[in-house]
Amino acid sequence: MSTWSMKQALFCLVGSTCLTLSVSMGGYWLWSKHQDKRLNSDEYKILSIVQTGPEKEALKSVYLAEILGLSADNPTPLYAFDMKKALAKLQASPLIANAKIKRVAPSTLYIDYEVRKPVAWAADFQNMAIDREGFLFPVTPFFSPKHLPEVYLGLPDFSGWQVKGAKFDLALEILQFLEAAPWKEGLRIKRIDVSNAFAGSLGQREVVLFTEEEMCFRKSEREIICTFPKILRIAPKDYPQQLGNFFALRRTMMEDYRKQLSAINEGGRFAPRIIDLRLPQLAFVEKG
Repeated sequence: MSTWSMKQALFCLVGSTCLTLSVSMGGYWLWSKHQDKRLNSDEYKILSIVQTGPEKEALKSVYLAEILGLSADNPTPLYAFDMKKALAKLQASPLIANAKIKRVAPSTLYIDYEVRKPVAWAADFQNMAIDREGFLFPVTPFFSPKHLPEVYLGLPDFSGWQVKGAKFDLALEILQFLEAAPWKEGLRIKRIDVSNAFAGSLGQREVVLFTEEEMCFRKSEREIICTFPKILRIAPKDYPQQLGNFFALRRTMMEDYRKQLSAINEGGRFAPRIIDLRLPQLAFVEKG
């Protein structure tokens, strides 16, 4: 190769290198300028939250903003906002079962989430409901009051947002059994008490169900409503059979109630009947 050809080749190499470097530096400058604009411009600050999920606005956007540390007075830059930490904060809320979060330029956070579904009130604590996975969460002021049975486990103290153990498993089993029972029509389950279900003494082991049912009738052109509470004592292991016995006995008790209704002129709440179903083939009925 001649000296002139080598000079041409070297010139082309240096020229292409300089051109590439110039384009790269120009591109980096434009990218840096764009990033700086996204981080510091008022155009790219979080001004709104859009939320979706199975329920429409299950939680107020103000609550979501609060747990994410967002402020309307001092908006956070959208692209400086740590999305991993934000997701962790949402998932740490006792009210939220699962969540997803993403940015929507120029100024919006999109949050898709599902709140926990209560199956009962947790009677061991104030203002606490519990879901099927044993997670506890406060109800007021986040949700409207729920007409749910209470579950009493006999827990000593609050020790975390999730309850685990044989007592909760048994309470959930009984609750599901009662929900599916075809003969429970008109019967309200007020409380399931499993605090003594696994007591050290066999004689003390029991599950106590607090129930109510109403009867409505007309007398002298007036509607009279009577409430009949019952307290059922059942054995933890044999509760399906014992509850079946109770529902058979219930038909007879309802006839007895109807006879009592013919002699009353005012509605109200009757004295509770305590029914001990723990012994096979026997049911001891005691008026409270």
